[in-house]
Amino acid sequence: MNEPANIKPSPPSVPMVDGAVNDKIKEYNKATRLAKLVSILLEKIDFKSSPDALREKETDLARELNVKTEILHYDANMGDCIAAITWTIKMKRKRKIVARSAANYVVLYREMKGCSTDTVQMFIDNVGKTATYAYFRALYAHLDWSANLGSPPLPVLHFNPSIGKIRTKMREQQAKPK
Repeated sequence: MNEPANIKPSPPSVPMVDGAVNDKIKEYNKATRLAKLVSILLEKIDFKSSPDALREKETDLARELNVKTEILHYDANMGDCIAAITWTIKMKRKRKIVARSAANYVVLYREMKGCSTDTVQMFIDNVGKTATYAYFRALYAHLDWSANLGSPPLPVLHFNPSIGKIRTKMREQQAKPK
């Protein structure tokens, strides 16, 4: 059974040392306010299961979940962003892959005018992944059921946005004795 996400309170506000970090945060927040999700398209599915997957005990299987994002097109003047997000899961027993599933999604966002490519990539890496994961999770559950694999549901994901990493780094730098 999946456990609910642990929600941690935001750390107390610490003045930023570097104005560039503040600008990056403001631009990312602007992108999240402006972006309008227009479409999520399931472009391709690839599923393969070997007979060995049926013989394995669930505890013998290791699961590997990966995601890859790529901006296919971004027009800063029009604000249109088309990105590809590929989710892949492999079920392994030792080194042998006994089941594999991959799904390619294409997402279209509009109204992201004036954002830098780096900010749009960060947006896709965080928001785009989240938007497509629920679809992949449901698709994999259906494929798993159809193949009679009986693997546990995919986990609820927790993303640590790059801005969170930037803030953490800045706090660590401020905490160091001078």
